[in-house]
Amino acid sequence: MAKLDKYRMVACAIDESWDSLVRSSNNSTPFALSCFINSLDGNFSAFICKKGDEVVAGCLLALDSLSQNVIGHELVVHDGIFVKELKDLNQAQKSSEEFKALQCIAEFLVDNYSSVQVALSPLLQDIRPFQWVHYHDDKPMYVESIRYTCKADIKEFKELKQPSMYRLYEQASVSRRQAVRYSYRDQVVVNESVDVEAFLNLYCRTFERQKIKLDENILPQMRRLLTKLLKSENALMVEAKTECGSLASMAVFVWLGNTAYYLFGANDFAYRNTSTGTAVLWQAFTILAKLGIEVVDFEGVNSPDRGWFKLSFGAVISPYYCLSYQW
Repeated sequence: MAKLDKYRMVACAIDESWDSLVRSSNNSTPFALSCFINSLDGNFSAFICKKGDEVVAGCLLALDSLSQNVIGHELVVHDGIFVKELKDLNQAQKSSEEFKALQCIAEFLVDNYSSVQVALSPLLQDIRPFQWVHYHDDKPMYVESIRYTCKADIKEFKELKQPSMYRLYEQASVSRRQAVRYSYRDQVVVNESVDVEAFLNLYCRTFERQKIKLDENILPQMRRLLTKLLKSENALMVEAKTECGSLASMAVFVWLGNTAYYLFGANDFAYRNTSTGTAVLWQAFTILAKLGIEVVDFEGVNSPDRGWFKLSFGAVISPYYCLSYQW
């Protein structure tokens, strides 16, 4: 492993300065932004990795109540480990400096916590700094597992076209293309929304139908989260209504840079045989593209019940890593 004499981890606040660091990285996600984290219950700690006086990386952790274990948070899809973009270096230099910054974080975690559970950003692909911790001794090592999400390129949606003219439409499944066509035929209307209570009501009914009981603290956190995200201009909530004006589907996206993440979705079971569940996403692509979003991450295809639906939009599989460590 590399020598890290010049590297150190320093605790910091989760505030506007932290957000500036998050935004300076090309492998961070919106789940590390203060407007997201500060809306949630939990014990969160943020650290910066410094090389001398220069900040080179960040690390945001969800801890247990005693701050002894890194446990993650159920609403934080990807934990906040990221490296600052190093613009003035060539590729070899960037690779070396990014490795050292991540090594510093990896060693800091095992030195300060009894156990670690983190899900990395899909944009962070080199996990060797974690894999090589304790490589040459008999101490425990990180264990990695691969998870999957899928992503759709929506740049073409900046230009309004007939559905069949989009390349993404050509890549979609037969059933999804049919649902897109039917949504226009049936005059499903998709618009922006800021009605958080309408979404939460629909979200609750979605889980009630599936006989899934939500933890009692989830809805208050979601209410705070959605309210703050929509005010921060880092999120979009859309609603799909039938031709008669009945609310049938809603979806929420949160973004950082040019990538939006499909955060939440909810559908009225009464309209399960309509195309509103497809329309709420498909027509949202146009709204997002006009806001400068180029990629939509569907946020996980790790369940047989939901994975195929997301992939049916023509999205491309993308892996990401979960890491665990236990003394």
